[in-house]
Amino acid sequence: MKNTTRAAIAATLVGLALPLHAEEVLDKRPYLSPMFAYTFEDADRASDAGLGFAISGGKVLNKYWNTELVGFWQRYDNTPGGSDWTDFGAKIDGLFFYSRNRAFSPYFGVGAGVQHTTLKGAGGASDTEPMVDAGLGFFKYFNVGSSHDLAIRADLRYRWAGLDNIKTAAPGTDDLAEPVLKVGLVVPFGPRPGAGSSTSATDGKPTTAKILDSDGDGIADANDRCPGSAKGAPVDAYGCTKEQLAAGSERQFDDVLFDFDKSDLTPAGIAILDNAASVVNSGEYKSLLINVSGHTDWIGSEGYNQALSERRANAAKTYLIKQGVDASRIRTFAFGETTPVADNESAEGRAKNRRAEVRTTAGE
Repeated sequence: MKNTTRAAIAATLVGLALPLHAEEVLDKRPYLSPMFAYTFEDADRASDAGLGFAISGGKVLNKYWNTELVGFWQRYDNTPGGSDWTDFGAKIDGLFFYSRNRAFSPYFGVGAGVQHTTLKGAGGASDTEPMVDAGLGFFKYFNVGSSHDLAIRADLRYRWAGLDNIKTAAPGTDDLAEPVLKVGLVVPFGPRPGAGSSTSATDGKPTTAKILDSDGDGIADANDRCPGSAKGAPVDAYGCTKEQLAAGSERQFDDVLFDFDKSDLTPAGIAILDNAASVVNSGEYKSLLINVSGHTDWIGSEGYNQALSERRANAAKTYLIKQGVDASRIRTFAFGETTPVADNESAEGRAKNRRAEVRTTAGE
């Protein structure tokens, strides 16, 4: 029965280790994680399963990795003819997150440390030896009030620990190899990202973001469809001079934004593409090429984001073709997460980076 249990656990670990796609929020708050621990005892213990606890203090390193300092304790009651055991120890963990989505954040964990083991049935023999473990787990967050949250957590590891002294005192005993299941909570320190007011303040006074206007034409860079216009020259509402329009300068349309991890066009994106299609099919733009470039935020692997940006660019291209734009005029590019236009550290910035850009350019 125990061999069957171990095989099932091993199969679960292998299956869950398959890479998952991109995730959502990078939460840099340190946290405390108390957990109940259940150990599927090694047959050499001749005891019941181990019951105990673990407590971890964690810190986010980057969008993929957390590190944790963990303390743990377990007790194993004897079976008839068996022995009582206790374990306690400390380790350092590394957690690699496949996703940072608050609804489900799965990770692969690996740890190394020391474990002190006592076997009461062998004259109180004890041993302190290195231990390592590896396995999978997840966080799932819930809001608590308007600005705070906590997460439930599950963690399944396979743990290996030496028993050199105990093997001498109790011949026939071997090193330990045991699955350990832990469930508990994650308690972050501080309010969750994005909670509270979206405005910043200095000395209690609200501040406003600086608006960039590189060419000084009175149109912010974010809305300027003809960057580089001559200083002081009259421009239209999109920052273009008559000369630029007559010469067929690059036309920059509003960015088509996408929901997280999606390449489906939103109603707002469709409206932007409808406008772009009507413009590029008329007047001086009719002979120009159209460049459509797809982009993502930085959450998720580079390979996944590269493919996602390609799907976004193709979604915009397909819609433009349906609106009558000649497919031979449209070129698509996929930049993944490499060219952000806003800070990926904030939810607002990531929303701006999930985009497809539509530009006109002279033919080559």
